Amino acid sequence: MTTEKNAPAASSSQEGNDSQAKKPAPKPPSDNKVLKYWYLIVILLLIVAVAGTYVWKNMEVARAKADLTQRAEQVIDEQNKTYLQLVAVPLAWAVRSEMIRDNYDQVNQYLAQFIKEKNMKELVVARPDGKVMAATNKKLEGASITDSFPAEVLQVESTTLTTRDNGEIMVVSPVMGLSEKVGVLILVYKPVTLGLGPNP
Repeated sequence: MTTEKNAPAASSSQEGNDSQAKKPAPKPPSDNKVLKYWYLIVILLLIVAVAGTYVWKNMEVARAKADLTQRAEQVIDEQNKTYLQLVAVPLAWAVRSEMIRDNYDQVNQYLAQFIKEKNMKELVVARPDGKVMAATNKKLEGASITDSFPAEVLQVESTTLTTRDNGEIMVVSPVMGLSEKVGVLILVYKPVTLGLGPNP
């Protein structure tokens, strides 16, 4: 009798255990968050990739622009120097004949015409002893050329071009008489620059 009464209780206890065993184990909360927000992670990665590509392209364009500007400035610099040499030699010839006759009024007229050329900053004519006889800057006339220019300008024997610290090109051409030097001609030219705004 006692055995029959205990049997149903044992059976119900076993059914409870079976139902508990059938319940699935809950997933870790961290896995749920990763699965829930995976699309946000993908979008974030795409944004980072697009931004990186954009920055890289901009850097490449800036590098190409800088390289092109540098090459163009080199070409312009060579053209400027060729132009200045072509200008200085015939001007020195014209100045020569007027210096031999001490006609410095005519020399000043030549200089006044040349200073009108684009980017031409200054023209000076001096005697071999260094005294400035004609200049577009009238304050220099009568003074020593070495007050404004290196003393080496009086020693040149052929047309020379020098780039000064401020970027200006200085052309020095000897003015030769029949048997000796009668003076020196100096031109100062401010070249055009690219990509750096207007010349100061």
